[in-house]
Amino acid sequence: MNKVYYNELYDIYGSLLTKRQQEILQLYFQEDFSYAEISEELSISRAAALDAVHKGCNALQKYEDCIHYIEHRNQVFELIKDDSILLEKIQEIL
Repeated sequence: MNKVYYNELYDIYGSLLTKRQQEILQLYFQEDFSYAEISEELSISRAAALDAVHKGCNALQKYEDCIHYIEHRNQVFELIKDDSILLEKIQEIL
């Protein structure tokens, strides 16, 4: 699992998840908790923590598969990468 990629997905689509999914993924990605630490923090089993992280990641990926925000953003950056002034201005906006 690419934590950087899913953390980015969480930043973009996290508000579309349930409050519980947000809580678990925030602990996993932003607080860097292990499954065992999540299970202890939330009084759930380690298997439930693992399952919740995987389901949350699947939901985030489904949003990206439908909306394609990251894909389109990367395409735009690829098109303008040779124009450093324009690229810098766009990065400031995003």
